[in-house]
Formats: sequence, C-alpha cells, structure tokens
Amino acid sequence: MKIIAPTAGSVTRRTTVGYVINIAKRLNAQLVILRVLTDNETEAAAEKSLNLFIETGKQAKVPVDGIVKRGDIATVVIGVAEEKSVDLIILGLSHGEIIAEWMNAKAMEKTDIPVLLIPKWVPTADKSSLNG
Repeated sequence: MKIIAPTAGSVTRRTTVGYVINIAKRLNAQLVILRVLTDNETEAAAEKSLNLFIETGKQAKVPVDGIVKRGDIATVVIGVAEEKSVDLIILGLSHGEIIAEWMNAKAMEKTDIPVLLIPKWVPTADKSSLNG
C-alpha cells in the first residue's frame, strides 16, 4: 500500500506527523510526503517539514519518500498521487490551505483515490505504536 500526505505552510505539527506515520505503519504502507510550495517559498523552506516526516518515519521503520513541487495544490496532489500509484490521500486540516484549495477545485470529483481528512486536534501518536 502507498499513501500520499501533502503539506503546505511553514509549520508542520509533530502530532500530525506522528498520526500520519502511525497510520502508514499500521497499514504497512509506504509514505509519500508531498511539500507543495507557494509562489514566494523556496525549496529550502520545504526541507524542515520533509525532514520531520523522514526522521519520524525512520524511527518507526516506515519508508518515506519526500517530494517538493510548486503549483496549484489540488492539481499537484492528484498528479503526484497518480504518478506514484498511491492508494490513499491523507489531508491535514491544521492550516486549511490544502483543504481550501482541494475543495475549491472540487478535486475529489477528479480522482477516485480515497481521501482521509485529519483534523488539527488529533491526539499525539502513541510512541510505543511507532516503535513496536
């Protein structure tokens, strides 16, 4: 199984990272983290959030592939999801930028890949489930 989780914005919440990694681990899935850049962001800005996912994935023994792209969020997410043949799209609700773009573009009508929405208030992932 392969999961894609796009990120945008300057801050990635550790609780969201832990939650996404935990889902991938429980499903024995590979994880593709897609960092979508806005017009004024540099690729260097994306490294911090990608590294957080990659390092947490290593600790949990979850393979994580980090990708940086620029463009319309919904179009980029669907394009990379199809290119990487993912089985599930996970969207975080913490900043709202991805969700707003996703819904405005009616992206769910443009793909048959299931979408899981994670609210910003998810509990911290149980560390024992990440390491076990």
